Amino acid sequence: MDQSIAFARHVQEIVSAAEGKQTTRDPEVVQSWLRCLNDYKLDPEHKGEARILPQNILRQHQQEAEDLMTIARFGMEDLYRRVNSMGYVLLLTDAKGVTVDFIGDEKVDRELKRAGLYIGSEWSEQNAGTCGVGACLTSGEAIVVHQTDHFDMAHTPLSCTAAPIYHSDGSLIGVLDVSLLMSPTEKYSQALTLEVVKSCVRRIELANLMNSRKSDWILRLNRTSEFLGVDPSCAISVASDGTISGLTHGAHQLFSKAQGVRKFSAQSFVGKPFEEVFDFDFNDIPCLLAAETPGEQALELSDGQVIFADVQAPLRRERAPARSVLPKPLAGIHGGDASMQILAEKAARIVDKQISIILEGETGVGKEYVAKALHASRKKKGPFVAINCAALPEALIESELFGYAPNSFTGANAKGKKGLIEQANGGTLFLDEIGDMPLVLQARLLRVLAEKEVMPVGATKPVPVDIRVISASHRKLKSLVDAGQFRQDLYYRLNGVVLSIPALRDRTDKPWVIRQIAALVSEGSVMRFSKPAEEALLAHDWPGNIREMINVFELCLALSNDGVVGIEDLPENLIPQ
Repeated sequence: MDQSIAFARHVQEIVSAAEGKQTTRDPEVVQSWLRCLNDYKLDPEHKGEARILPQNILRQHQQEAEDLMTIARFGMEDLYRRVNSMGYVLLLTDAKGVTVDFIGDEKVDRELKRAGLYIGSEWSEQNAGTCGVGACLTSGEAIVVHQTDHFDMAHTPLSCTAAPIYHSDGSLIGVLDVSLLMSPTEKYSQALTLEVVKSCVRRIELANLMNSRKSDWILRLNRTSEFLGVDPSCAISVASDGTISGLTHGAHQLFSKAQGVRKFSAQSFVGKPFEEVFDFDFNDIPCLLAAETPGEQALELSDGQVIFADVQAPLRRERAPARSVLPKPLAGIHGGDASMQILAEKAARIVDKQISIILEGETGVGKEYVAKALHASRKKKGPFVAINCAALPEALIESELFGYAPNSFTGANAKGKKGLIEQANGGTLFLDEIGDMPLVLQARLLRVLAEKEVMPVGATKPVPVDIRVISASHRKLKSLVDAGQFRQDLYYRLNGVVLSIPALRDRTDKPWVIRQIAALVSEGSVMRFSKPAEEALLAHDWPGNIREMINVFELCLALSNDGVVGIEDLPENLIPQ
């Protein structure tokens, strides 16, 4: 159909719906059209381009949505693995409709950005008209906005399936949207997608509740007992005083229906006594822990409806762990410096989790040493492979990282070569100076991390890899992203947690560091310092940090007599004038 004819028909249909004439559109779509016309005064004849926020504004939204992004990311990655072959992209927006996280196919990166299916895009109903995210935020319900359901003709090629994400206090905090640039004509083609998105959001909300209410009782609920332990439909948390402290949106809906509440506020059930919702004594909840049959897990709602509950007891808060409980390698990265102690304790909490880590700090602070301590502290053993991204020649970096198939290019080994990434399979891949990796290779690395497989140069089949990634940079990667020198999507993939290593001049355990480096350089023999020499070492600013100290001590070892380093054995720049 001619575009001008299609445009005229689209505008006429919106106008007819506003006049109350009969339409085949879903009621929620028509209601959104009416809001666009009457509340936001949008013009159906206007073709608006997607709005992408500037980086500084996007950063503010991402900082405010940091908890949402963290808890949702793993669910998004799992969902994307299931739908990416069908051309879908995933958007995570905050409660204002701004896309704070995104997963899509980099091959159509430009088309996605033009269509607004990109990080930083703003999809509020007031700005974009009827769309998946905007209508979902306004109605608070999951929705499919398919092609010409969109108010703005510029968005009619898209099919958007969106579901709201609610906080455990009942407030709407974001939207998960799954979209297609091009899709089948019929809207029912997205029915299964809608259920998949709602299922993913349900798991995100459950994870958020369980993570934020660890000190409360958690009741995972389902109408039947068969899938209660693996896929509950909703969940609530109950505080020690017997009041409901949090719940998923599914529990809001369940309780509202049971109590005949048509509209509920964010705090409809938070703070209510447990017995007002359930016909069950809160003090008997511990009895459910010993339930062996479905009948023992059954609870009655206030309207007599039966629901099954899987109970998790509160995690009792213990005193802060003693330093001795740290894994030995992590306990050995400092000698009492408070900043390093905090770093070691934070690292110990995540060391066995498949979370990517970024180590930041000045040149020479010992990032690889900390990375090796993290690797050695893991229960899961495997190889440690370190790659200095700044030292590899650009012409060789691709074959070094990804390997190559036999006889894949002139001069290639007839047997092929296993790349460094594949060599790290089952262990830790340490990417030192990741900020110096060329942009084209950043794209390939992103695919390795997303798909968990590596494609050697010249190969036709990918090789699966299971790696824990630790990255390091003496420059802040976020600044490189802002300057356009580092891929934003790769940054968010690597940025599971950032550990900042302090400069040597700022550490309070310099005497301990001196002893450790002296033992390392002297290879176990005794290397001692005269009092003036030690005072000079402690007073030095150490701009090159630990790497500079190693170089200084190697010189001192060569110049000293009988292993005793005097002030005269120090480099001139260390000797007080």
